Formats: sequence, C-alpha cells, structure tokens
Amino acid sequence: MMNTKTKQLSFLGIFLLGINAIVGSGIFLLPGQIYHETGIFSILTILLAGVMAFIIALNYAVMSAKYSEDGGAWIYADYVFGRFAGFEVGWFGWWLAVITLSAEIVALLTALSTVIPALHDKVIFNAIAVVILLILGLVNFFGTALMERVDNIATIAKILVLIIFIGIGFFAIKGNNLTFSVPANMQTPSGFSGQLSKALSIIFYVFTGFNFLPIAAREMKNPQKNLPRALVLIMLTVTLIYAAVQTVAIGLLGGDLVKSTLPVADAFAILFGPAGKLFIVVGMSISILGVAIAGSFNAPIEMASLANEKQLLPKIFGRKNRYDSPWVANIVTIIMAALLILSGGYIFLVQLIVLASFVQYVPTILAVIKTRHSPLVPGAFKLPGGMLLPIIALLVIGYLLTAQSPTVLLWGVGIFIIGLVIYIVDRKFSR
Repeated sequence: MMNTKTKQLSFLGIFLLGINAIVGSGIFLLPGQIYHETGIFSILTILLAGVMAFIIALNYAVMSAKYSEDGGAWIYADYVFGRFAGFEVGWFGWWLAVITLSAEIVALLTALSTVIPALHDKVIFNAIAVVILLILGLVNFFGTALMERVDNIATIAKILVLIIFIGIGFFAIKGNNLTFSVPANMQTPSGFSGQLSKALSIIFYVFTGFNFLPIAAREMKNPQKNLPRALVLIMLTVTLIYAAVQTVAIGLLGGDLVKSTLPVADAFAILFGPAGKLFIVVGMSISILGVAIAGSFNAPIEMASLANEKQLLPKIFGRKNRYDSPWVANIVTIIMAALLILSGGYIFLVQLIVLASFVQYVPTILAVIKTRHSPLVPGAFKLPGGMLLPIIALLVIGYLLTAQSPTVLLWGVGIFIIGLVIYIVDRKFSR
C-alpha cells in the first residue's frame, strides 16, 4: 500500500495547499446568514464548527498515515469496506467537486453584481454563469498551465484580503456592536439548539475542503508524518481566521450584518467607502475565480480516476484527449454544474456541499474504527483518546444532519440511487 514515488511537496507546501483548499467563497458571503440565525453567538458557532471539523480531520490524519495513495476517502472506503463502498464515496466525491464548482460560480457573480447591476436579473445571471462554465470547460481541454498560475494568484489574493480586513478592521470595531445578548429565538433550550444546528449546517461549508488534501498524498514528502501534522495546523489556522473575520464584521456592521449579501465588502466600506468595498470585491472575485478554476480542473480528474485507477466507473469516463485531459468527464462535469446552478441559489448549494461532505466523512471515520488495531508507520500520527473522537465525530455529523432540509436530503438519496444504477449496469456489462 505504500507508494515509492518521490515526494515533492514540503510541509509548508502542504500547509498552503490546505489553506487554499478550504478558504473559498463562504467566509466572504456567509457571515450575515449565520448572524441572522445566532446573533453574537455566530462567533461561537464558527469556533464550534471549527472544533467539529477538526475532530473529523483528525480521522483523516489517521487514515492518511495508513494509506499514502492519492484518492482520500474513496480509497479508504475501498480498502476497508469493499468495492461498492469505495464507488459510492468516490461518486459522491465527484458530486462534491461539481457542486463546489457551481457554488463558487454563483458566489463570483453575486460578488460582481455589486459593480454590475445587470447581474441582479436572474436570466442574465444564469446565462453568464453557464458561459463561464463553458469557458472553464474549454480551457481544461488544453492542459493545466493556466489553472496552476491562476490558483497561485487566487491563493495570494484571498489571504491578502482577509489579513488586511482583519488587521485594519480590528482597530475600528465599535464595542457596542459586540454586546452580549441572547437572540429572542434562542432563549429556550429547543430554540437555542434549533438555531445553532441551522447555523452550523451552513457555516460548516467554510471548513469543507480538508478532505481533498489526502488526494495529493503522492506529491508529498513523507505523507505519513507531514500530512497529519499539516491537517491539525491547517484547521487551527483557518478556524482562528474565520472567527476573527466574523468578529470584525459584527464589530463594524452590527445589526446591519443581517441585511448584507457581501458582509466583508460592506464592512470594509464602513471604513473606506465605495473604494474599500471595491477593493474587497475585486480581491474576493479573484479568490473565488481561482477556486472555481481549480474545481473545474479537479472534478473531471476525480471522475476519470474512478474509471481508470480501480475501474469503479465505466471506462468511457476515463477517456483522455491528446492533451491528457479527461474530455468525457470534463463534459459531464460542466453539464451537471450548469444544471445545479439553474436548480437553486447559493445557500442551497452550500447545504448540498455539506451533505456530500458527510458522505466522505462517515466512511472515513468508520474506517478508523474498523482498522484501529492495524499497525501504523513508526512516528506516524496516533489518534488521542482512542475511539472517543471517532464516536464524537459521528455524533456531530448526526446532529448536523437534523438541520438539513428534506429537499437537500432527497437530492442526496437521488445521487446515491443514480450511482447504484450506474454501478450495477457497469458491473453487468463489464463481465
């Protein structure tokens, strides 16, 4: 199971890759939504979501110490629970990448709508979204060079914008905006639990992405040691950044945060007017575009890898052109991303992403439990507390599932059934 290929990424490289994989559009667009649900407790909500994601990430750290192959959750499921489990987890993994691509396109146009009023028209919004998807799909037919360059620029943009926002905004916080008070809809135990679960099920989106990091394990130096340690540091760093952004946004906007669709940009406008808002919008647009480009590149590769590496999908999905691009998977990805954009708004896509992420998390956690007696590489990460943390992680996911809407759950069931049909048909005709 060990890979002998020379590793390329250092510990710092893994850390930066993880930050880029996790930090996307959510932190720019969702602070107002979770403030609407939980008020001042939204800061605590982010910290709690970070702890929850951290506990889940620890399970990935354990499994990455046992399997250095790229693929992450579906590789773990395939080895531990068999072919069908690996297929369904991989199938949902591809959907997760596609939904994320759709959400980032919607986020990009939402940000640009502040400077391009025509984007408030839904028909124009959807038409431009589809055009962007087609352009991304076309670019992916001709290799990866552009994606790599834009990805680096996007990483710098998002980190720079957030650091500037936190660093300057912190000193302009209005203390009375951070006064402790319990929202009216949280003053009973059931109300508190209900609002908290709603907020957590949304804000958890900003922590998804760490599960993609083990996919790059083959490119890392000593992944059994470096990847687990990097996962821990990445989750701590991201949680603190998000909590700081939420605190500054509340401190600058107060109750107006609820009405804001671009909270970070509107908060910066308090200090620097339209120029400040434009600065944030440009920075976040570059950042979001980078995530979208990376998503348009990664999703077809994930589908193709399922077809080529372990033949979990029909081989047609793994076909590549002369530029080594998985062209069939590319076409399918763009079509499904377009349909998702037309099917619902940003919050709906965020909730779908969280649900699809859970399908990655649960088998990984169960794999940790099942392989708890398997030997680890000397010096590799060992889960503290024995089986306590995996059990807590499963309870956390169960709690967050209670806040998912019936529509989102039905989508999840539908994706599972479609995957089941593809799996059965492929197995029948490949004999």
